[in-house]
Order: sequence, then structure tokens, then C-alpha cells
Amino acid sequence: MARVFLSRDEVLDRPVAIKMLNPVHGEAHVADRFKREGRTAARLSHPNIVPVYGAGEGEFEGREASYIVMEYVPGGDLKDLLDARGPLPNAKLAKLGAEVSSGLAHAHEKGVIHRDIKPHNVLIDEHGVAKLADFGIARALDATPATQTGSFLGTALYSSPEQLQGEEVTPKSDVYSLGVTLYEAAVGHAPFVGTPIEVASQHINKEPDEPRALGARLSGMTEALILACMQKEPDGRPTAEEVHERLLDAAAYAARPTRQMQTPLISMETPKKTDHTRSYSSEDPTAIPPPGGAWGERGRRRRVLAILAAAALLLVLLGIAAYATTLGGDPDAAQVSEKGRQQVGLPENAGEPGDQPAGEEQAPIEGEQEAADTSGTSSDPSEEGAQQAVREFYETAVNRDFGRHSGLMTSEWRQRWYPEQGPFENTYATLQSLQFVEGPTAEISGNTATVTGVTLASHTDRTERNRGTWTLVYENGEWRINGWQIINLSTGPPQT
Repeated sequence: MARVFLSRDEVLDRPVAIKMLNPVHGEAHVADRFKREGRTAARLSHPNIVPVYGAGEGEFEGREASYIVMEYVPGGDLKDLLDARGPLPNAKLAKLGAEVSSGLAHAHEKGVIHRDIKPHNVLIDEHGVAKLADFGIARALDATPATQTGSFLGTALYSSPEQLQGEEVTPKSDVYSLGVTLYEAAVGHAPFVGTPIEVASQHINKEPDEPRALGARLSGMTEALILACMQKEPDGRPTAEEVHERLLDAAAYAARPTRQMQTPLISMETPKKTDHTRSYSSEDPTAIPPPGGAWGERGRRRRVLAILAAAALLLVLLGIAAYATTLGGDPDAAQVSEKGRQQVGLPENAGEPGDQPAGEEQAPIEGEQEAADTSGTSSDPSEEGAQQAVREFYETAVNRDFGRHSGLMTSEWRQRWYPEQGPFENTYATLQSLQFVEGPTAEISGNTATVTGVTLASHTDRTERNRGTWTLVYENGEWRINGWQIINLSTGPPQT
């Protein structure tokens, strides 16, 4: 279809990639369409789309040839990556898929359909960010002799059923091809194999095998989404934006650190474990139970039972004291009463009418003090509390209140990513203000919460619009952030 050359933009002194149409496609009407589609692609501006710098015609090997100039992406394509390293695990696949679907959603919003999504057109830059390439080229070749003879557009391995049957191509056709691409990234090969005709027939008539049954390292959430993208009927598929949102959630969940994870090395030579890297067991009486979950519920039940037992013991002892009084001050009964008072730590005259000094409260029984300690915290285990914790997390960063800011993260997350205070504070060195333009919106499951939203952050040198997913856990009476995924949606000049 085309040949790609690495060249250099002499005006801006940067490397560029030049995609040149093969001479077999050099008819005048195809060349015009090639340039027209190149201009359409050039209007797409998104971090996950390879930008097109220009399109035109020039002489190459003694004849006129059409070409498109685009950004040079040095990391190769997804196909090369899979061939070199094999299938991707869940976290990496979810991140890559979220990036690709974000670029695809932007194109669909602008009315542009790619028509040829496949691993070869997913490029990886030097930072590991995935970018979609070749927008418009497939459409430009739609009227070539190859398509006019009845061949289908795009690559058979990744084409949607409607493409293969010559029906209208829609944004949902791109979603199908994206699902096939992610399937291959998870399993290591495309869902259907054989001759082009056999593959086309399977796309139309056969359901793909479940990726996890073939050994894919996927979560159920990610697998279900891939299979949803590959529904035969376009109406049964999600939109590219929905794919993006769901993969963001999958990536954020996969990025959460676990209790078994070790903290960063203090030095390259001397790794050091902290107590929280221990594995927890109900058989180990010295183990510190993690917050929430089965152990958290068990701990709370034990505290409640302890309080009830202490209260019951107190009632029994008070009954003994009252009985001793009715016996006329039996010394033995009085002695039992006094011993009972000492066992539960009560003052000498506790429980007797009129002996509690005015304005003083009785000392709490063990177990009640812990409940009292958490009653005045600034957060609560509600959606509003989780949302407020995320808001406060950024308010404290803007106000440079790094003590409180650090306290809003779990100790494990803080230790893992920001073990030193200096680099931690430098993360916000240019931040001037931040506001939520969407959300935050929280969903709670047990003692964990997932908060999503879009922020507008003003820095001294730029303005960023970011979509974030924050994972929080409720521990010690407060919501604390235990992981996040931030995707930059746009970057502009500093806000004035």
C-alpha cells in the first residue's frame, strides 16, 4: 500500500516519517483522495494519535508519488512488541487499550473513522505511550482497483463482519477491530486464523474463544470488555469512549498495590523490608490485621463482643454489690464487691448513686476508647467522604500543606512512590490551582472506593486537563488514597 521513510524536517530540525503511496495506487483520483484524507487526519489533535504534519506530491524514482508527513514514533509498533515479548498482562494491556481507545474516541467525535485498526497501526513512543497511526489512508484507497474488484477494505484478520460483507462502515466497526487487536495482545495471536476467506467467514459466523481459556493473563473485567467489542452486531458493541472509560477503571484497579508488595529498596545493594510486607494469617496472633475485609470485620466484631462482655460483667458485679447491701453489709459480700471493682478498674464508689462528681465522665471501658477516637474524624465511610478526601488531597497540594497531603495517602502508597520528602514536594512545584470540572464521583464497595473525575490544573508553564481515577481505602476512621491513574487529555498555555 505504502512505503515509509525516516527523514528530517530541515526547517524545524526534527525527525519525521514520510509515508509514500506505492506507484500501483498512483492514479490521479486516488492521489487527490490521498491528499484530502491526509488533510482530514491533520485536523486530529490528540496525545494518542500520531499527528500528520502535511500531505502532497513529489517525484520519486522518476514518477509522481503522493505522500503524507507525520510524527516519527521511535518505539516501533504493537505487532513488533508482541513478537518480541509475547502477550501483555492485564495491567499493561488495560493501559495500552485505554490510550488507544482515547485517541479513537477523539477521532470518532470529529467524524473520522479509521477503518484499519490493527497492531501494526498502534505505535509506541519513547515514553511507552500508545498512538494510533494511518488515519484516513484506508479511506483514501477505498476506490483503488484492489477494492473495486471486490476485496474487502482493511486487513482480514482484524476487519469487522460488516466490513467483510461490504456494508456501511461506522465507528462501531473500529471498535470491533480494536477488540480483535486487544485480543491478540492478550493471547498472542488473532482470534481467527486461516486463509483470508476462512478468516472472513469466521469473523461473520464464529464466536471467538475466551482469552483466559487460552492462557491470557486478564481480569474478568478486561476479558468481558474485549469480547463485548467483538460482538457480531454493531449495536451490541460499546463506543470507543465507553471502552476508554472501562479500561481506565481496569488499569486503575490493576495498579493498586497489594499487602504482599515489598517497599522500594533503600539502596541497590541493601534491600529492606518493612513490617507491612508480611503475609497476614489468622493463625498468627502477632500479625497486624489489614484494614477492612474479613479481618477488619472480625476485628470489629471482637471489639463489640469485648464491650458487651465488660458491660455484662459490670452488671453482675453491681448486682452482687446490691445483694451485699440487702444482707446488711456482710463483710464477705463487701469483699467480693471490692474485688469486682478492682477487676474492671472502677473507682471505689463507682456505681453508687450520688458518688459521680458533677461534670466528670466515667472512664471508658477498654474498647470504647477506640470508638471515641474515630468519632471526630474529618471523613466518613460514604461516597461524599471519599469525594471530599480527593478534593482535599489537591487542595492541600496547592496550599503546600504537605503534612496533611501526605497523610491523605496510605503509608504503603506513600512509601512505594514517594519515599523521600524532597521529590515528593517537587511533584507540585509548578502547580498554582486545581479545580474539578467533572465530578469527583465515588463508588463504594466495602471499605474501598473508586473516585473518578476530570480536573483542570493550572501550572506556571502550562494548563492541563486530566482525567483521573483514584482508589481509596477506609482505615482508622478516614478515607486514604491508595493509588491513582491520571491521563492527560489536553495541554495548553498557562491559564490567565
